[in-house]
Amino acid sequence: MMLNSLEDILAGAAPDIGRRWISKIREAKHLKGMNQIGESELLSVHESVMHVLAGWFDRSVDKDIMGAFFVMMGKEYCAQGVPLSELTFSMRLDRKAVREHLVENTVVEGAPRMYALLETCDELSEFFMLAAYYLIKGFLEETFLRIEKNEKLSTDILTKYFKDDFFFKSD
Repeated sequence: MMLNSLEDILAGAAPDIGRRWISKIREAKHLKGMNQIGESELLSVHESVMHVLAGWFDRSVDKDIMGAFFVMMGKEYCAQGVPLSELTFSMRLDRKAVREHLVENTVVEGAPRMYALLETCDELSEFFMLAAYYLIKGFLEETFLRIEKNEKLSTDILTKYFKDDFFFKSD
């Protein structure tokens, strides 16, 4: 059983979620880097995330596609100087905005709809946990590459401190 509020997200017919997310970012005064980003860019990011989320729910997007999207996002915002902690917290706020939309726009009539809502929220959490994983991976990979290039540290020294298995391949 698919929830109407989820169908809205899949169809791209829930633009209020993006504005809700931006409002949450603006209210979070500790997100100094994220608050420097303009509303149009944040809306664009949110729309892209919702596109990937819709694909996740309809199974047209797998972990590889999703991972590539969030790795690139992590790299881009690393290069812009946005703190990793703010990126991951902003993804938490986006998950919260989507969940609020789902809960507020779902009429729970009986156990089947309640279970459908719970299952949808569980899948939503899974999506955003994976998003955070790949976002962090991309951010760290970009940090590794920038240090290696700009600070002239050897790969051996860097791998001593960066224990992750990055997506790039060494030459």
